[in-house]
Amino acid sequence: MKIKNNSKNLTSIKQKNINYSINEFFSLDMFNPITQRSYFDKYDLSIFKKKKFRTHVFGMGGSSLSTKLLAQFLDPYSLSKNLFIYDNPSPVIIKNVLLDLNIDKNDKFIFISKSGNTIETKYFLSLTIKIFKQKKISKLVKDFIFITEDKNNYMRIFAKKNNILCFDHDPNIGGRFSIFSITSLLPLISIGYSLPKIIKSFIEAKKLFEKNHRDLSKHTLYSIAYEKKFDLNILVGLSYHDKINAVNEWYRQIFAESLGKNKNAKNYISSYGSIDQHSQFQLYIDGPYDKHFNFFKIKNNNKAVNSNASLIKGYNLMSTLENGAIKTLQQKKFLVTQISIDDDFNSYCYLLFYLIFDIYLRSKFEKINFLDQPAVEILKKNTKA
Repeated sequence: MKIKNNSKNLTSIKQKNINYSINEFFSLDMFNPITQRSYFDKYDLSIFKKKKFRTHVFGMGGSSLSTKLLAQFLDPYSLSKNLFIYDNPSPVIIKNVLLDLNIDKNDKFIFISKSGNTIETKYFLSLTIKIFKQKKISKLVKDFIFITEDKNNYMRIFAKKNNILCFDHDPNIGGRFSIFSITSLLPLISIGYSLPKIIKSFIEAKKLFEKNHRDLSKHTLYSIAYEKKFDLNILVGLSYHDKINAVNEWYRQIFAESLGKNKNAKNYISSYGSIDQHSQFQLYIDGPYDKHFNFFKIKNNNKAVNSNASLIKGYNLMSTLENGAIKTLQQKKFLVTQISIDDDFNSYCYLLFYLIFDIYLRSKFEKINFLDQPAVEILKKNTKA
């Protein structure tokens, strides 16, 4: 992974000093699936050993987004083909998919809610059952799987009544940081990915990160100092590559829910490069100087577009658009950070560690607890079925 910005062309900034411990960082519960060797032994995954399933995942926020960002990189063609993710309680979208598909014994339906009482997950469950009845599918719940806490909640009661397989959601890991746990990995296992291979990539990326964390911390510390000096209260994340777009969505979530705790909080905008280049960039370029731009990139050997043949080859056009956006923003003296990774899963995991680490350092600077979400809990209480 390579991180660079255009700081040489900008005012010199003195970095902020933040005391942190890499051992403390990796002692956080979210990393237990990686650091504890026997962590996954408690889960019976035998039904997935010799068979791949077409898998449907129902869950809000981190409950489904963590799976999406891993699957999107590993195999972007699997989404909406072998893996369907429902993260919006829209009846139109769900009905369009489920009514159109020929659902059979090769389909698995995974419903995820840490609390087991999430109103959207109740909706997903009820609507799916209604669609099954409409399609006259017998034994409608035999292919359901629940991931929820081991408590007397709605999903557990429903599962016990209908003999549905349940996997325990780790009570110590919040949804948005569940990327290394069974919450995000079970759907991947269901469609045929090897759990040991995925964990191996996590471990190798972790070792490399532990070796380089001091150098990586400098990039976050510089960003914090620059944003503070020029009163930048907006971070714009941009991605132009299909395999890395979900990272931008995920970083937006962990950024907002982890750091949005006081009046000093910054706004994070997840921007889809090629689309927003034709809609948002007028504002980005000539609008207020209150933004720090982060580009998430995958290294490639794409060449300049000089013919129709090169125009449609690989990511040539996307790279041309991306480079033009970076050049324009730099000319306007905005702080532009480019985070580039190799096109392999270990590098991708390394990026995920860095983005969580970035949140961790920013929370240290602001002296806030980045693991809780008090406002969200109030919102949930005010949203009742």
